[in-house]
Amino acid sequence: MTDQIQRCPTCKAPYKEKRYCHRCGTDIGRLLEIRDQAARHIEKAIAAYNNREWKQMYYHAARSFALYRTPSSDRLLACAALVTGNYQEALAIWTKTKNKNL
Repeated sequence: MTDQIQRCPTCKAPYKEKRYCHRCGTDIGRLLEIRDQAARHIEKAIAAYNNREWKQMYYHAARSFALYRTPSSDRLLACAALVTGNYQEALAIWTKTKNKNL
């Protein structure tokens, strides 16, 4: 995934490429694992899209969105909602994304 962690989510210290924050000891490695898991769900959602498996696409897009929200996961979930006929959800996600200028 292209999103890079730049600061500790707990104390906002600069991220030093180590598993634990040098200032507060937060396990940043767990956050990286969650981010990577979300990236795998995005890949699976794209594969499901290519195979025209809309429910699987939606499932994986929703998992990615729940694990690690990014502009990409927002857009992917909106598209998955659209192709599965969840028009109100697609519109709600798109509206929130548009308002954030993501």
